[in-house]
Amino acid sequence: MKKILTALTLAASVMLSTQASAVIIDAATAIPNENILLNFNGLDWVYAGPIGTGEFGPGNIEAPDYRAREGWRYATEAEWAIRPDWTDFIIGGASVSPDSGFGDHSVYRFAAEYWSNYNHIDLSDAADGLLTNGLEIGSLYDNYDTWYVRDAVTTAVPESSSIMLLGLGLLGLVIARKKRG
Repeated sequence: MKKILTALTLAASVMLSTQASAVIIDAATAIPNENILLNFNGLDWVYAGPIGTGEFGPGNIEAPDYRAREGWRYATEAEWAIRPDWTDFIIGGASVSPDSGFGDHSVYRFAAEYWSNYNHIDLSDAADGLLTNGLEIGSLYDNYDTWYVRDAVTTAVPESSSIMLLGLGLLGLVIARKKRG
């Protein structure tokens, strides 16, 4: 019994003393739409990470050009002025409290793993307005969280009723043409 307790104590101390660090997801893997606030004032917004781009030195959070293929960039001052609130990233009507170290993708849109070696964000910072565009807005070295932007990517699929109306209209044109000639 003593050996089992010693082994459990050792295992617990190892688990508590090492903090699991996320691995950044390669830029070849696109950020899922579920992790992005789509088409907010004509822009897509991504909650990129729980720190400013220079807070702990280079490499802790990537600049937007890391995912330039997807169109991400720094928000301009005009865009930043119409940015969403942290509550706009809530999925559905979920109850989300601005606790520090939030990491639940099922109720909140964020993509820290796609930009940094973190797998959480600090909603308390966002709720307090401690946000940066990662360049010249907000602090890059204090407890500021990073948001990036891109022009809204729309992949709208026509509704089935619109397709049906278009089809009926074309059918009507064909019938009218055949009656004429």
